[in-house]
Amino acid sequence: MEFKEIEMKIKILILLALIFGINLYAQSSNQSNVTDVKYNIKLIKFYIEKNEYNNALEYINKTLEEIVDNDSLYYFKGFIYHEYEDWLQASEHYAKAILYTSDEQIIDERLADFEKVIIQVSPLSAFDIVSYAVSEAQTIQKHIGFLKILAQLYESNQLYGEANDVYRTILLESDESEKCNLQIKIATNSIFQKEYEDALNILKPLIAVDDSLYIEKLLFLNYIAHISLEHYEEAKTSLLRLYLDYPQHTNKEEILAGLAEIFEHQEQFLTSWYLLNELFKISNEVERFKLQEDIKRIKQKICESNTIEDQFKYFNPVFEMEEQNLTPDNIE
Repeated sequence: MEFKEIEMKIKILILLALIFGINLYAQSSNQSNVTDVKYNIKLIKFYIEKNEYNNALEYINKTLEEIVDNDSLYYFKGFIYHEYEDWLQASEHYAKAILYTSDEQIIDERLADFEKVIIQVSPLSAFDIVSYAVSEAQTIQKHIGFLKILAQLYESNQLYGEANDVYRTILLESDESEKCNLQIKIATNSIFQKEYEDALNILKPLIAVDDSLYIEKLLFLNYIAHISLEHYEEAKTSLLRLYLDYPQHTNKEEILAGLAEIFEHQEQFLTSWYLLNELFKISNEVERFKLQEDIKRIKQKICESNTIEDQFKYFNPVFEMEEQNLTPDNIE
C-alpha cells in the first residue's frame, strides 16, 4: 500500500514538472517573439526613414506571420503603399491599422491618412472598403470616423440621399455639440436634391437658436432654399440680415447679386441699382462688364417706371466718403 502511494506521488511530481517546463518554454517563446517583433519594428522604421521600402515590406510581411493583429505593422504597410501611390492597398492597410489599434489618441490621425487615400480609389471599391470598416469598428470613435468618410464619399459621387442616410445614423451616436453641424450637412444635401421644403424644415429651428457659430451658413442656406421655391420675401429677409450683420461674408458677391435680383423682381429698381453698384466695386473686370449692362438696364427701368416716387420708399443707403469714387457712372 505504501509503495503505491509513493508511486502515485512520483507520478504527480513528474506531471507537475512537465507542466512547469511547458509553461516555462511557452513564456520563453512568447518573450522571444515579442522581442523579435520589437526588433523588427525598429528595423522597419529604419528602412522607411531611408526610403528603402522593399526591405521594409519584407520585414513587415515576415513579422505579420508571427503576429497578425499589430496595428503599427499595417500602418507602416499602408504608408509605404501610400508613397507608391497604390491607393487601393494603402486604403486597405490603413483601415486595418485603425481597426486593430487600441490607442484612441492616434485614431483621428490615422482616419485622416485613410481619407487621403480612399478618395483616390474607384467608387465601388471605396464603398466596399469603408462599409467593411464600418461593420468591423468596435468603438464609437472608429465607427463614427468611418461613417463620416463614407458620407463624404457618397457626396463626392453626388449620392446625396445615401449621404444623408449616413449622417442620420451618425446623429444617433453623436453628442449635442456635433448635431447642428450634421443637420447643416443634411440640409445642404437636401438642397442639392432639390428637396427644398425638407431643407427648410431642418433650418428653421436651427436659425431660431441663433448660434453665432452657424448662423451665417444657416441664413445663406435658408436663402438658397427659399429663392429656389420663389419665396422672394423670405429669401430677402435672410439676405438682408447677412448684408447688414456680416459685411465681410465670404459670399458677399452672391448676397449683393441676390438682393439686387429680388428688389428688381419687387420693382424696387432704385434699391436694385444701388446694390448692383455696390457689387460693381468688389467685382473683377470680367464681372464688371456684365454688371454695367445690368446697371444700364435697371436705370432704364427707373426712367420708365410710372411709380418713380415709390422707388424711395425702402431706399435708405448709408453713403461714405471715398478716396476714389469707383462706380460705373464715372467709368468710361
